[in-house]
Amino acid sequence: MEDFGIIIACCDQDYLFAKGCCASIRYFLGDVPICLLIDGTFSVSALEKSYGVRVIDRTMVSQEVLRKRSFGWGKTKMIAFWESPWSNFMVLDADTIVWGDVLKFANFKEFDLIVDQPCQENSDADISKFFFDIPGVEKHFPSFNWSQYRANYFCTGTFFAKRGIFSLDEYVEILDLTAANPGIFKYGEMGFLNFMIFRAAWESRLRVQNVDMQFLVPDFDQDFVRKRFPVESSGLAGDRAEATVIHWCGPKPSLSTTTVYSEPMNFCRRKCQEDVWGRTGVPATMQLHIEDWQRSIYLYKNKFKKKFRQLAGK
Repeated sequence: MEDFGIIIACCDQDYLFAKGCCASIRYFLGDVPICLLIDGTFSVSALEKSYGVRVIDRTMVSQEVLRKRSFGWGKTKMIAFWESPWSNFMVLDADTIVWGDVLKFANFKEFDLIVDQPCQENSDADISKFFFDIPGVEKHFPSFNWSQYRANYFCTGTFFAKRGIFSLDEYVEILDLTAANPGIFKYGEMGFLNFMIFRAAWESRLRVQNVDMQFLVPDFDQDFVRKRFPVESSGLAGDRAEATVIHWCGPKPSLSTTTVYSEPMNFCRRKCQEDVWGRTGVPATMQLHIEDWQRSIYLYKNKFKKKFRQLAGK
């Protein structure tokens, strides 16, 4: 595929999973170009050397408004629409891996955006919880028939897109509206990106296709997930023809978790340890436990800071 690459948005607390995501790309897709879109200042030089990944961080973003207003949870991945190294790209959240040849979904000749097809139609309650405040959208955008797309709104953990399909002014409009009305869009970029995509489709500015390309782990029983994505000592053993992106959009796939089935991510994280640092067996497992422990400390520290600020405010 010409002028194409995969962009993974990550920060320091989910970089441990981003490494597994990179390994899954190399495992299933070979040498397809990869770019890490980084919120933070941590080093990824080992992946640059071993996997040939490119890097975009705050210092490399050309548009000032993006440098100042589009880093952080729920906004970092949006930078790809204007700063992608390639005219055609795929976006992945850090807590995902690819399974099989997902590039078969990338129909850029006929569509500007290829996004996931939800398992079921979104009710008003679903839309209000996961995407946007319905009365708020009706108030500010009365001409947009949001209800027409209730079967299309999707989890934005992955999608294919063309660079430059949105104007920067349109994005700034959304950022300003969100700042003035904090509750209007939900779950980071998921609400306002769905709104931007399907408003543009409604206005015939974008050609959008929904395809079944993402598996949301929390939506399924663990036994079903285990059977769908088996892991053996020789590697990932499921049906590669059933290509998808596995997304741990709820509880995260740490090495020792029992909350979710994490073996596909565990395998890919171990593969990264082998590919990049030459670690296998016990040394690789120990390093993954250390990464999990460091992430736990980071999360608890942030929760403590948030609680302290709340108490101080009172």
